[in-house]
Amino acid sequence: MENSTWSPSAMPSESLQTNSEIEADRHRDLTLSEMFAPPLHLMHQAGGFQGARSVAKDTRRWLLVNVQCDSDFSCHALNRDVWKDELVGSLVQEGFVFWQQLNSTTEGQTYLQRYNIQSFPHVGIIDPRTGRLMWSREGWTQEDPMTALQFAGIATDFCSTHSFDKPPAPPRQAAGGVSGTTGPPDARKSKRPINELSEEEQLQAAIQASMAENNEESGGDDMDEDEEEYDNNMPNGDDGMAVVDEKPDTLTMADEFADVAVGVEPATGARVQIRMPDGRRVVRRFDMTQNLKVLYAFVIVS
Repeated sequence: MENSTWSPSAMPSESLQTNSEIEADRHRDLTLSEMFAPPLHLMHQAGGFQGARSVAKDTRRWLLVNVQCDSDFSCHALNRDVWKDELVGSLVQEGFVFWQQLNSTTEGQTYLQRYNIQSFPHVGIIDPRTGRLMWSREGWTQEDPMTALQFAGIATDFCSTHSFDKPPAPPRQAAGGVSGTTGPPDARKSKRPINELSEEEQLQAAIQASMAENNEESGGDDMDEDEEEYDNNMPNGDDGMAVVDEKPDTLTMADEFADVAVGVEPATGARVQIRMPDGRRVVRRFDMTQNLKVLYAFVIVS
């Protein structure tokens, strides 16, 4: 009988190629699984929706909700392109409690019914004090996706225009006591979501909101009455005209923060995205020990 010796070269080349392809497929599947995996590092996972809402209320952060449909690729792309973005992650951890759920779960179904959600993906921002849905977007496609930069702008705008230092907005009531939008038809038409406004309209809205806040802080109409009384009691000149001292020129914001040193950008610190008046978005790090004046000074010099 002839002796035979086994060697790897005796194996069919087709078998070696098949094993290599199998290993490559396994590696590709693992990579894709990690790429589209839910952002567990951001998600609140204990206690369901009410648990997340309680934590958000106790920590004075907004409740950020994302409901996904497993068969919709836009939902998986949201995990990959938005929630795993560094800037978005920083904004979410700083200002929100993030709760993500599939539409097929009991918790997901309860949320969809309560807030009447019809399409996916759904992203919403909720006031945890009242449970009111303050902002939402849903049902976009890969042809017109919500990008990380878009959401970062939305989150930044929302946190800058809403505060836990103010009482929550009361539920809006329509005629007949049904929850909805109040006011005359013209007013209802003008109340569009902030993300649907143009840059100029957003700027005008911010200016009006700022003026309204300043008016409330200074006493509103009472100031006008005080000024009128003051004018009536002022001494008159020989010609009967009131004697008025010249008022100093009002300082501009540039004058107010001209002496604030911005310094160089630190290697570590809070990463902030700023939308400039001309529409540009600038991202910069600030030292955690610096106060808000440095940020204003940076905007002015930029």
